[in-house]
Order: sequence, then C-alpha cells, then structure tokens
Amino acid sequence: MHVMEQLASERTRDNLELAEQLRYTRRMRTLRRASRMEHKAERRMIQAWRRAAELRSGIESLDY
Repeated sequence: MHVMEQLASERTRDNLELAEQLRYTRRMRTLRRASRMEHKAERRMIQAWRRAAELRSGIESLDY
C-alpha cells in the first residue's frame, strides 16, 4: 500500500507542477497580447496626432 501512496503523491506533485507551468504560460501569453495591443494603440495615436497636425496647418494656412 505504501507504493500506491507514493505514486499518488508523485502524481499530485506532478499535476501541481504542470498547473503552475500552465499558469505561467498563460500569464506570459496574456502579457504579450496586451503589449501588442498597447503598441498598436500607440501607433494609432501617433497617426492621429500627425493627422490632426496636418489638418491644423491646413486650416491655419487658410486663415491668411
């Protein structure tokens, strides 16, 4: 019976280690996804600023 308890204990430990690895992998995947979204948002914001500056300069040139 001692062997069965030891096998069950090892299996439980292995399952816990696997669960911890999966959590880490998921966190890293989520972090990478969030990072990509952040960079995309930054690029869009820069494009919007440039476009606004172009429109502003066009309006200012009409005022003269």
